Amino acid sequence: MWKVPVSKSRFCPFVKNLAWLFKNGNLPLQPIFQKTAAMDPFSAFSIPIQGLKTGMHRFEYTLDREFFRHFEGSPIEEGKVEVALQLDKRPSMLILDFVINGYSHAECDRCTAPIKLPLQDERQLVVKYGDADGEDDSDEVVFLSREASALQIAPYLYEFSILALPITNTYNCQDDPNPPCNFEVLKFLEENGDPGKSNPVWDALNGLK
Repeated sequence: MWKVPVSKSRFCPFVKNLAWLFKNGNLPLQPIFQKTAAMDPFSAFSIPIQGLKTGMHRFEYTLDREFFRHFEGSPIEEGKVEVALQLDKRPSMLILDFVINGYSHAECDRCTAPIKLPLQDERQLVVKYGDADGEDDSDEVVFLSREASALQIAPYLYEFSILALPITNTYNCQDDPNPPCNFEVLKFLEENGDPGKSNPVWDALNGLK
């Protein structure tokens, strides 16, 4: 089992609900990785903070199937997410700003066609040195021991990617050069819907056929 070198965290309700992620300080991996103790699939997402100078630092990450497969029950199975991270190292804290762009393969909730569901979001994480005891409760702050040599951000990259997912598997596909829509399903819905109600999505797609 892979060890997560992150101290007590009070980041956000989403992480709190993923208690299995940090249970006993272990991150659950698929059986094949449990058998290969020497392999660390998240080594690329460990930032050596002790070796960083005070100031701004930039990192870039690409998350794909090989990343998401390590998280049990991940809503993203196939896709590609690009993350640009700006880390501001200060004497008493770290401020991490994440810019997320990418897509997840999904089935459209409107017409059942396979689509690339766009993901786009910006998130900030504040890491303070020390213990959380006696500190004001905050959903945007985590605490890390000053002795820690690295900050493992894989759990946060996963969390932010999931939070970037739209509530429904739909997007403005009519803006695509070649919409992936199932026109037969859309036509059926149009013909069997409210006859007095216009469907703006179908109206826009009609002009693209």
